[in-house]
Formats: sequence, structure tokens, C-alpha cells
Amino acid sequence: MDGIHDMGGMHGFGAVTVEDDEPVFHEPWEGRTFGLMIATGAAGLRSGSIRPGIEAMDPATYLASSYFERWARSVECGLIDAGTLTSAEIDARVDAPEPPREHQDDTDPEIASRLTGALVNRPRGPSGEDVPTSFEVGDSVTVKRMAPTGHHRCPRYLRGVTGTVTRLPGGWPHASSEEPPEATYTVRFAMADLWGADAEPGWLYIDLWDRYLA
Repeated sequence: MDGIHDMGGMHGFGAVTVEDDEPVFHEPWEGRTFGLMIATGAAGLRSGSIRPGIEAMDPATYLASSYFERWARSVECGLIDAGTLTSAEIDARVDAPEPPREHQDDTDPEIASRLTGALVNRPRGPSGEDVPTSFEVGDSVTVKRMAPTGHHRCPRYLRGVTGTVTRLPGGWPHASSEEPPEATYTVRFAMADLWGADAEPGWLYIDLWDRYLA
């Protein structure tokens, strides 16, 4: 959906602060949130991916939340939607957390194997389905001007801009439907075409579904 999360090209938020030697996680809970996202997904404990849950946040909450706070909120919603935990059960655990415990001997081997697969056995290179394509590498394509609903992964700042297909990642089900896999394309856009003549030199590469291109 088009919402506050789609902030690319929006003005008024100030410069991006680049932190020297920035750590992967600033606080231990951020690392645990990342681990929960991987673990709950690999174990099938939550519904859907985290991105749609983040996009569903109301604008005020979204802007007031940090990066991993948005992740944590989406993981929580996914657990509730899947019926793994209720909102009351989550609140109870926050109010009365269990004391720390050692985990070296209490990991379920089956779950550990699934987690390893989620982290290590990721597809390499083109990994989508073999589906018909409308465009080939080298073709010039223009992103349609549109207002898609639901989870779509097509930033507003791309719409109406022309780029070049550089890769065919294969077919993937569309983000907001359970339809058969649809062809996707890695498209290269010139920074100046996106942000104007005073933009930094270079290119933006982004994957887009067939239905967004003409």
C-alpha cells in the first residue's frame, strides 16, 4: 500500500546521519528481535512476512518507532494472526518475563535444522520460477503511473520513470496475492532520472514485477 513507510523521495526529514563504525545492533533486544524474526518464520509460528505488518502501522506510530521497533511490532502481529500467542499472553510475558536460562542443551534438533536452513541454505543467483517474460535484458521499460493497493513493493518515486532491464530473477508470486508466479525484472535507473539533475551520480537497481512495467 502507499503509506508513510514509502518515504523515498520525501522531503522534510533532514539529512541521513551516517554513524562511523556503526554496530549491527545498538542494543541486545535488537539482536533478539532479529533472531525472533528468523526463528518464528522458520518454525512456522507467525503469519506472513514482516513487511506487510510494518506497512500496516498507523503513520504516527511508524514515525515514532525505530527500525527494530517496527520489526518487533510486526513479528508480534504475525504471532497473533497465526494463533501462536494472544495479545494478552504477550502482554503477560512483558509484565513478568521469565528469568534467563541456559540454552546449550535444550534446543529441539528439528527446529535447529530448520533455522540453519533458513540462514544458510538461501538460494543463490536467479531463484524464481521459470515463467514467460515480457521483457529481456537490455530492454528499456517504464514504470506505470498507478496507485496499487495492498503490499506491492513498488516505490512511488519509480512511477513514470524509465530504466533498463539488467537481470531476470525468475517468477515470484505477487506480494499481495496467491496467484501463480509472475515474471520479475531487475531494472537499473539513473539517479538523475529519479531525483533530478543535482542528484549524486550512479544507478539504482530494483526488482519489479511484470505488471508494473510497460
